[in-house]
Amino acid sequence: MINDVDGFSVAARQELFDVIAKIPMAYQKVNAIFATPERKQPGGGGVFSIFVSDLCKGCAACVTACGEHQALRMVQETEEVNAEHETGTAFLNLLPDTPQKYLGLYNDASPQDSKTATLRNMLMVRRNYDALVSGDGACAGCGEKSILRSIVAVTEAYMRPIYHAKADRFIAKAAQLEQLGTRKLAELKERNQSEYELFHQAVAHIVMGLGGEDEKDTRARIAAHGPISDADIVAALSAVLRQEAFNHKQLQSVDGRLANGQAVMAMAAHTGCNTVYGSTPPNNPHPYPWMNSLFQDGITVGWLLGESFIVDHGRRSVIPERLTDALLGLRIVDCGLRNEEDGNARDAETGGQSKSAIRNPQSAIGSVITAREYYEYAHFSDTLMTDQEILELPKVWVVGGDGGMGDIGYQNMSKVMLQNRPNVKSVMLDTQVYSNTGGQNSDSTPMLGGNDMNVFGAASQGKNTEKKTVAETFLAGHGSPFVAQISIANAPRLYKAILDGLEYRGTAFLQCFTTCQPEHGVADDMALTEAQRVRDSRGAPEFVFNPRLGETYQEALDLKGNPSIELDWYEAKIKGSNEPYRYTVAHWCATEARFRNHLKKISAEDAAKLISLDNMLARITQQDVVYRRYLRADHRSYVPDFGVYIKLPGPNGEIEYRSISRQLTLFCVERRKAWRMLQSKAGIRNKEYLAQRSILADFDAGKLSQEELFAHGEELLKERVKSM
Repeated sequence: MINDVDGFSVAARQELFDVIAKIPMAYQKVNAIFATPERKQPGGGGVFSIFVSDLCKGCAACVTACGEHQALRMVQETEEVNAEHETGTAFLNLLPDTPQKYLGLYNDASPQDSKTATLRNMLMVRRNYDALVSGDGACAGCGEKSILRSIVAVTEAYMRPIYHAKADRFIAKAAQLEQLGTRKLAELKERNQSEYELFHQAVAHIVMGLGGEDEKDTRARIAAHGPISDADIVAALSAVLRQEAFNHKQLQSVDGRLANGQAVMAMAAHTGCNTVYGSTPPNNPHPYPWMNSLFQDGITVGWLLGESFIVDHGRRSVIPERLTDALLGLRIVDCGLRNEEDGNARDAETGGQSKSAIRNPQSAIGSVITAREYYEYAHFSDTLMTDQEILELPKVWVVGGDGGMGDIGYQNMSKVMLQNRPNVKSVMLDTQVYSNTGGQNSDSTPMLGGNDMNVFGAASQGKNTEKKTVAETFLAGHGSPFVAQISIANAPRLYKAILDGLEYRGTAFLQCFTTCQPEHGVADDMALTEAQRVRDSRGAPEFVFNPRLGETYQEALDLKGNPSIELDWYEAKIKGSNEPYRYTVAHWCATEARFRNHLKKISAEDAAKLISLDNMLARITQQDVVYRRYLRADHRSYVPDFGVYIKLPGPNGEIEYRSISRQLTLFCVERRKAWRMLQSKAGIRNKEYLAQRSILADFDAGKLSQEELFAHGEELLKERVKSM
């Protein structure tokens, strides 16, 4: 029976209501999906739903991130709950993808042109989300998984439209070649016999695979093959273009997924946690070529994969297209193509890509191929590729931990960073310990050490060497790589850094702090929170170094995303009393059990007998640490063990106090020094640093007494900052 009002049958209406009753959906409270489209066009609003995988481990990270919105909540796991999740996933698989009109300012056809704040909407497009499938064996709430998903989702979002535009372009050119190719060859033969023969030889050599060791061997192989007609030449070029078009748009590379084209990337991994949960049969989460080698060799394997992609791309895509362009007389004219046969301009089938996507950059007008071009095609490399041809290259992401990339594999990393290969990108999952093997120190481990395998006692309070920030080492002396230290603490900025790294015609390196719940001693739902805390405390500040912006640090280095970027620390407030306090790395350390030996809970009365951390930091420098002056009781920088305290908010908003170890105090000094170094490179004038130098200069000159410095160091620092 049909309802006369809206044309839906009673049965269909009831089935829809049953689905809505079973699967929670929202519309009125989702402005971007319903309210805004409805205002623009009544009836244009959509519904929004979140589907939970039946493989959910229950870490609650998503619920914590969702916060007060209450779109997600934790429930007891039961067979009924899991059955609902399976049913929901099955229903999701029946739905079409999210249309562009519901993605806001995120441009699915050209993610690089989207506003940074809207890049997170890419995950509403199913092909991007499914770039990393679920079912791996990572620990509940593992911080590494968010970074891996970001890497592959952004790469998929960026590369897939490029692949499809390239496929459309190749189909259009193949059709034109099949229509005009033999006639163009006949005209070339009549006009220039030697150039005609050279074109034949180039196609036979490079496209048809008849090339030999040298010119003589190549000619012999072509002769042995037998006569090659003009129709054969056209057919060879057309077949390659059409096959590449199929590979880039219609190939179904993974069972059970829609045909969407070949993988846009491959992944090479340094052995570690990522290879344990990333290669566990039968639920490997990587639906693209993936492999790992020895602990230190992931980056070298990735380099090799990248080189092989360059060779394949040149032989299968770039050279056949260039030969086709040359034969058809296609060249760039403003924003479109000009077909030299009739002199009429027509729009290029570029699919929104740059006009350099269709070119014959080296051929002079009237020339189809020169001896120089033939030589370059036979010895082709990425050096001879245009920027657009480089963008169309499949990418290689190298993944590893701070041990594999920063310790044992650092020499390999340094070598590849210096090569500046155009399609090799790398990401370091920085848990700050050797997570996979039980938590030993790595060079990226903070000075405290802070794990179960670390010694703590009278003789040693942990790892006494300064923290090595691998990303910072690549800012100098490593050629011109794109470098960033970024994390899921700021997802849009993370996505933007990945996009910029993909677009960069050179190597990219991202260092990403990733919480390791068992080694850091934090709850399963704390990956996002801890990433924000380590960033805000200067433990792992965000920065992006983009060589495209200039040849000075001030131009290329961006520290946006860190709070109070002109100060040593940022000022937070305790909610209960609204009392301000400076958020240092000591405050971050207080939130992770791995640092528990370095903090002791004390009363306000006990704290009054100790030195406040802010006061201590006013009188000590990194050089005092290097020269071990902090151990001399008669020196201004003397740090009594557990004689320094911090105040921090308690669970109910009240003020709590902790005395901190000597080593934790030194860690604050070291991280402050590292932050000041970054500030100076970015051209940021830190008044607190200048004020401290002024105060200590007065002290050394006898203008300021020790009693006054010790009693009022913090206040003196504030006064001098105000006077600057």
